[in-house]
Amino acid sequence: MMKQEMVDVAIVGYGPVAKLLAAVLGQKGWNVGVYERFSEAYPLPRAVHLDDEVARMLQSILPKSEIERILQPVPDLYEWRNAERELLLALDFSQEGISGWPGHLFFNQPELEKVMDAACRNLPAVNVNMGNEAIELKEYEDHVELTVKDLEGQVRTIHAKYVVGCDGANSFVRKNMDTTITDLGFAADWLVVDIVTKEEREWNPMNLQLCDPARPTTVVSGGPGKRRWEFMALPGETKEDLNNEDVAWRLLEPWNINPSNAVLERHAVYTFKALWADEWQKGRLILAGDSAHLTPPFMGQGMCSGLRDSMNLAWKLDLILSGKAADSILETYTQERKPHNREVVEAALFLGTVICVTDPQEAKKRDEVFFTGGVPEFPEFPFLTSGFLYQSKDGKNNKYTGKLSFQGQVEYRGKTGLFDDVVGRGWSILSPVNDAKKVLSQEQMEFLEVIGAKFIEISEPADGGKEGLSDIAVDVDGKYKQYFNETGLQAVVVRPDFYIFGGAESLTDLPLLIEDLSNQFEPFKIPSLS
Repeated sequence: MMKQEMVDVAIVGYGPVAKLLAAVLGQKGWNVGVYERFSEAYPLPRAVHLDDEVARMLQSILPKSEIERILQPVPDLYEWRNAERELLLALDFSQEGISGWPGHLFFNQPELEKVMDAACRNLPAVNVNMGNEAIELKEYEDHVELTVKDLEGQVRTIHAKYVVGCDGANSFVRKNMDTTITDLGFAADWLVVDIVTKEEREWNPMNLQLCDPARPTTVVSGGPGKRRWEFMALPGETKEDLNNEDVAWRLLEPWNINPSNAVLERHAVYTFKALWADEWQKGRLILAGDSAHLTPPFMGQGMCSGLRDSMNLAWKLDLILSGKAADSILETYTQERKPHNREVVEAALFLGTVICVTDPQEAKKRDEVFFTGGVPEFPEFPFLTSGFLYQSKDGKNNKYTGKLSFQGQVEYRGKTGLFDDVVGRGWSILSPVNDAKKVLSQEQMEFLEVIGAKFIEISEPADGGKEGLSDIAVDVDGKYKQYFNETGLQAVVVRPDFYIFGGAESLTDLPLLIEDLSNQFEPFKIPSLS
């Protein structure tokens, strides 16, 4: 007889997207079963870049010191040069991001996954099952039955309230879901080569995009002590032509990389694609990461996009599992994440059209455009445009809706550190105004309590004497003051995934925001509103 397990959420696959989702849900005490068909973690690097938003997500499951140990900030520019090594473009990658971390960071994926795995296994509510392949899915009105087979061939069934497919481009969960695919028809083969240096070496620039029609090439950090090259397959070259060790060393030779000063960690040919599933959730089946979308790597946003899925999904599943929202709230998952991801994919494709030019005449024309200053404007990084967002009819107070919220250092209840670490996470209303909640009605305060929102007054250090109050966070380095001054906001309502639901330029507008948030929850049957 088959054994049965009961979980709140079953996750198929165990890459970074699954690890983040499992850890965030596990922290809330929800029983999470993870089922990964491979018995060991994938030992080689894949993604190498993440941004400040993703670093903040990792901060929700890992100690700051651990993140700093495995991430390498970029001290300078990301340079784009042509075949003659003339500068086409220099992007400043050294800037601080809004999320309390450097805007761009490089890392070694196995190292990152190792610490994320430890975070999952340290949570009693998370049960990681390696060497367990998903073989069957049956969806019922109130649960899903997921059948898995272990390496000994033993089969068992898991009863889950929801199943999330974090199982990559060939997703088993997606194949069991009724969804179509939008494919933008982009496909490019690139040889990806990772090395470990045997000696200290200065890299100048640290990150380079070589737009050389003879062989478009990307050279970036692979995390501390590591380096990555990506070589585009030329017209007529096959995957087989490229994918061998001798070719990797031959292509590395002009960069003064050879077996005497480097270890070849791996070489693999990837076909970069641009596509997405049209529905990321149907009933109790959900997709996240590569199972929902594939992004060309020209913006370094493939893994980042998947981790955004996890953060979006986690707070909605938490509301459902705690009985505070109907499962129809999951409709907002595709609604919010798909347009955002589509813009990331389209921006990456735009960069790809600049990089992947193999015709020398076309490359010359492109270079000339850069030199004469006629470069088309690079796409702005997308923000959320639909879903749980405040949109006033008069267009007022909409400027910061859907953008990322600010995180800085604060002192709170005797502890000093990044806001999330010392104040906590979840819905929050931040204001530099003393006792801003006085403008809200009792009913609005009760609604905020139901969704677990915190009201935090951001105070200047000079305001001393208030530090003991539970809802006051002291702005230790003046960055919050700068943020509120620059935005002109008097209050900001922040979602659990760090996006701004809405900002109020005048405190008198805050009740309108909270009323709108309450109304947006109405269709999803929050008990206190029904």
